[in-house]
Amino acid sequence: MADPRVSTRAGRRRAWLALHRWLALLFGLPLALLGASGAMLELRGPILRWELGAAALSAKPHAASATALDDAALRERARRAYPRFARVLGSAAPRQGFLTSDNALVFGTLVDRPGTAVAMLDPYDGEPRAFFVFDDLWLAKGVALHRSLLLPPAVGSPLLVLCGGVLCLSLLSGLYLWWPGRRNWWAAASLRRGSRGTRRLREWHNLCAAWLYLPLLLIALTGAWLALPPGLAGAAPAKPLLSALHGRLGLGIAGMAVAFLAGLALPVLYLTGLLLWWRRRPARQALPSTQGNPSHD
Repeated sequence: MADPRVSTRAGRRRAWLALHRWLALLFGLPLALLGASGAMLELRGPILRWELGAAALSAKPHAASATALDDAALRERARRAYPRFARVLGSAAPRQGFLTSDNALVFGTLVDRPGTAVAMLDPYDGEPRAFFVFDDLWLAKGVALHRSLLLPPAVGSPLLVLCGGVLCLSLLSGLYLWWPGRRNWWAAASLRRGSRGTRRLREWHNLCAAWLYLPLLLIALTGAWLALPPGLAGAAPAKPLLSALHGRLGLGIAGMAVAFLAGLALPVLYLTGLLLWWRRRPARQALPSTQGNPSHD
């Protein structure tokens, strides 16, 4: 006679496995795109240097006693240097903001077309260093993909909130399925010599999820919160902190490297999980009366 406790555990495991599988099938692709685009944005410095050239991002040498121009002076220099500015909306000091540069930034609207105009100026003498339309950059395409999946904001923002919640639930369900019986955590989250096929796919899936579990969970929570409408996201002063946690985990350069790997982990998890599911389909179809294998797909 079967132990009812074993049957209950097996049924509970099948339910969690079904949840984990369907979350991946329904939301795995948008999560993979968000992860890949997020990883790309961690490399925005090299991407900007490739798109704009070194002069736009590098500062000229100045005497140690040189005094930086104030905000009003920078705006005036930008207007004179670049007549395409219709209206100047703001400025940023060197090494501040999303577009990291040794030069000061002035941004605004354009006279001749929609889009955000950006001027880079020497912060001490106001010499023009670069002018571009942010929307034309490849980096801007990555930002649009990451912030709204290239959808209208009214659709993209709620979808990002949903994706953040789904990723949290997927991580929790994956942990439930993977943890029981793991006496040797290190061996269960590593690549074994000689593994091939399905075993190797499962090892890659487990390795990415186990080693990057906490960063992925933090990125999912902060990303969902940042995607909320302003009225629901809480106090504005919290946004810079959440952005720092989401982008670099609050750890500077080291956090940027971990966030980059976490972003790449999402497409790897999606592809390995999809392949594992697809490879098991023939076995499930051949045994229609089987109640389900308790192992993690």
